[in-house]
Amino acid sequence: MDHVREQITVAALAALTGLTTTGARVFRDRDTEERPLQPSATPTEIPGLLVDDDGDPAEMVTIDLSQILERTMRLRVTAHVKKLSGSGAELNQILKEVEVAMAGAALAGAKSSRIIEVGQREKAEGSDQPTLRQAFVFELIYYTAAGAPDIAL
Repeated sequence: MDHVREQITVAALAALTGLTTTGARVFRDRDTEERPLQPSATPTEIPGLLVDDDGDPAEMVTIDLSQILERTMRLRVTAHVKKLSGSGAELNQILKEVEVAMAGAALAGAKSSRIIEVGQREKAEGSDQPTLRQAFVFELIYYTAAGAPDIAL
């Protein structure tokens, strides 16, 4: 069985696939500096989402033999849109859909999920057409026993 962190990421990918704004254009583990999402690819990759797990500090919450760890996982969801007029409204609509999807999803053992940051909009360089991107960072809390990172408590 995979680490709970991987289970949560896979569940988030499933929850984010099929949104009205981005459809099936949800990517993972893609360096968009090296290989940007392309609005003119066939099929088009924009508007699209890039999902990355982004840190997972653990803290011991019991001092008895059970050794329960509370883990705070950061999940970064970056929206990419064409840089045309109305891109701000499109990014806000994507944010709304992402927040709703994350709030309503069963995320593989995560006890809570909340958005903690909406990043600044940035111009994405390197694509064949100008695009904008904006990151949305979620914090997910989950628990494991020490030595059993593949089982959520």
